[in-house]
Amino acid sequence: MTTLQSKSLAVDLKHQVAMMAAAATNTVKMLQEGTRLISTEFAKLCQQLDYGKTEHVGPLVQSLVGLVTEFLHEHCNKQEKTGKESEAKHKKLTEVCDQLRLTAAMQPPNKEQLTSEITELGNKFTRIVDNILIQHISVLVGVLEEPASDMALRSALASLTTLSLEGPHLSRLVAHCSGVRALLSICLESRSSSIRTAALRALATVCCVVEAIRQLEQAGGVEILSEMLSEETRPEPEASEAAAVLAQITAPWVEDNHTVHGLSEQLPSLVHSLTRLASTTASCETLLLSAAALANLTFMEPRTVWPLLEQGTAGKLLQAVKRRGPKVSVFLQEQAATLLANMAAVPESRPHLAEQRAVVALLCFLQIRHSPLQRAPEIAAAERVQQKSAIALSRLCSDPTVATQVVELQGVNRLVRLCKEERERNHSDGVLVACLAALRKISANCGTKVIEDLDAMELVEPRLLDSFLIYSSRQESYV
Repeated sequence: MTTLQSKSLAVDLKHQVAMMAAAATNTVKMLQEGTRLISTEFAKLCQQLDYGKTEHVGPLVQSLVGLVTEFLHEHCNKQEKTGKESEAKHKKLTEVCDQLRLTAAMQPPNKEQLTSEITELGNKFTRIVDNILIQHISVLVGVLEEPASDMALRSALASLTTLSLEGPHLSRLVAHCSGVRALLSICLESRSSSIRTAALRALATVCCVVEAIRQLEQAGGVEILSEMLSEETRPEPEASEAAAVLAQITAPWVEDNHTVHGLSEQLPSLVHSLTRLASTTASCETLLLSAAALANLTFMEPRTVWPLLEQGTAGKLLQAVKRRGPKVSVFLQEQAATLLANMAAVPESRPHLAEQRAVVALLCFLQIRHSPLQRAPEIAAAERVQQKSAIALSRLCSDPTVATQVVELQGVNRLVRLCKEERERNHSDGVLVACLAALRKISANCGTKVIEDLDAMELVEPRLLDSFLIYSSRQESYV
């Protein structure tokens, strides 16, 4: 009887924990929906004040205060553990709402006082919402630290991944709740590959903000990722997610993230592992993540070029891209072009890149054209492929041998066309500048005959600015 009771209790506990994780996710989503409505009202009110239209302020304040009051009733008063401090904050927010109503009712309204009180209301409301979010995220992190079952752990991991995808603010709160450390612990301690994979996926979504990346590096996350990637026996989905985390923490678009502690020490191992993964995988997604991680490493750590040369990464990556055939992803081509452009910035790497047929690959990349049927991200990626390819060619053509090779492969024709025909480069001035630079490097090393034959001397003879102004898509901006 005791055994049966204990089993029943265990089942109940698992169910309860799973329900808690699901409830936390749903509550956070409901909170976000409520805050979006309030944020919209805030924006409307601030806009009216900026325009000086105080006649609409009264109704907007009533609407805003009504939404805030309703939010407090729906989400704050139902909290089981509000505490005296939280109650005091809620009371203070209510007082600010009441005062704002009175100020808005004044005739005429005092704009300076209104602005001050609206700002105070916004700050206090944000802090209250963050406190509620932290409570619910802490529940999920608690499940990670002491899971009652694999099911509960998987549920919490899925919830954290979903929440982090909602935006950077939630990722910061996850980091605030020590979520990154908890996820790394799972990567180290879990015996299940699928759970480790899920933890890495959650980690990649959370690490879109510098606060999470700092927590990862403090916990030795780079070394953990390096070890996971170096083990050839690990299942590919796990290695793929580890590459995704690495690509995320080194992404150049993450603000204030110029270096990651521990990265330089792990460069040889990381480049070796990522090169192997890119060379052997049959998965397009894994190849893209590996290529992105390698390309991002060249941004953050310029010394990455030396292990890249040692491993022959450029040639192996280009072969992997070639194997994808004519339907290769433009995003994969972008990462390959980025890697080549960054490597070509180092003079010592240029002979190696030429040997690896980088010039042929770059000229193929230049042939990419955007299509009206493509989505906006694909069109933007196609522009970046053209720009990065032209930059790489410009750097490689410092070597007269490479410049001659570009001429022989009729690369000048494509560069000229990209300069002269705006549609070919989707009206991108960035592509124009890169192509002009490449043409000037080629003419300096090979002479201007090939350019004269194409009736394009205006691209190389005047100053670069003059050539740019002739074909810029935004000529009116420089008049």
